[in-house]
Amino acid sequence: MNKKITLGLIGALSFYSLFAGNPDRAGGAGATQLNINPFARGTGFGNSNTSLVKGVESFYLNIGGLAYTTGTEVAFSRMTFLAGSGVSINNLGLAQSLGEDGSGGVLGLGMTSWDFGSIPITTVDQPDGTLPSYSPQIMNFNASYAKKFSNSITGGFLIRLVSEGVSDVRATGVGFDFGVQYQTSFSPKKKKIKKEDFHLGISARNIGPDLTYTGPGLSFRALNSTTGADRRALFDADKFNLPALVNIGLAYDMRLDKGEETYFHRLSATGNFQYNAFQSNILGLGAEYAFKEMFMVRAAYNIQNSNSLGHDQNNPNNLTPDYGIWAGATLQVPVSKGGTAFALDYSYAPTRIFNGFHTLGIRLNIAGN
Repeated sequence: MNKKITLGLIGALSFYSLFAGNPDRAGGAGATQLNINPFARGTGFGNSNTSLVKGVESFYLNIGGLAYTTGTEVAFSRMTFLAGSGVSINNLGLAQSLGEDGSGGVLGLGMTSWDFGSIPITTVDQPDGTLPSYSPQIMNFNASYAKKFSNSITGGFLIRLVSEGVSDVRATGVGFDFGVQYQTSFSPKKKKIKKEDFHLGISARNIGPDLTYTGPGLSFRALNSTTGADRRALFDADKFNLPALVNIGLAYDMRLDKGEETYFHRLSATGNFQYNAFQSNILGLGAEYAFKEMFMVRAAYNIQNSNSLGHDQNNPNNLTPDYGIWAGATLQVPVSKGGTAFALDYSYAPTRIFNGFHTLGIRLNIAGN
């Protein structure tokens, strides 16, 4: 039965890989900040760990992985967005298992805030920036729930409040994420300390109604010099879609220990196909080496099918880190014998201009009863 499910899902992956984005809708979505993963582990993997991601980091990849949280997990990360631009992303997440042994599922809450600094206001009459400054505001709040349906299958959903704009113009809306993960073993009869070595994950992200900008900034005062009529005109802003996408990922854990008594060395290989509704698709490959689950290093390479949309992926206007080598590392230290642990994560994502994305994160896993 497991083999039938696996073959069916791999077939679905092959079916989706036949598509190459939607060139008719390229550039038509807004709120594209939702596709930036602010967590360090995921970006170190090049976002190719859809099938492996667990805990709070599941918020921006596959919410089905939230179900593996035991006890309480608190995570904070700060991303230097396009290093040198002065923009950063602050991210906070909390996950709590419910019921005895997590039988009630896992509840997650998160907040992401962008910091653009102060930008001077300029006009045609005052181009030197002597007017007051302003700062764009982007904030996302999410609430999620995930549950284990069996030892092999988990699933979850997330609702995210999206808010972006400036002081006099703003757009607010909601988006939904859905995700499942499946794990099994290719050789269940073989004696191994860790049997669930094959992982598969599917997630759909940023599904929701269109957003529209509103506010007094879309109006202007018109004074007729001849008649003296003083009127206020209002511009109608067009609606825009959320940047919907689908992730389909596979992973395989390889135990590098020679004997059957220990599981100190692990090497995981990951692959992910990202089908985008508003840009070209992305194929990602990654790998992670872990020693006693205390020290981990990872790297990934992403290939973006930009030619399908009629543009070059080396276009200097392409600021998203969708190509090149991504890398990251984790140091996880046990705090108590009960399973409580503290972790420090770092990752780097490349961009053609500026100095890439740098993310630093800290996590505290508090073991449950």
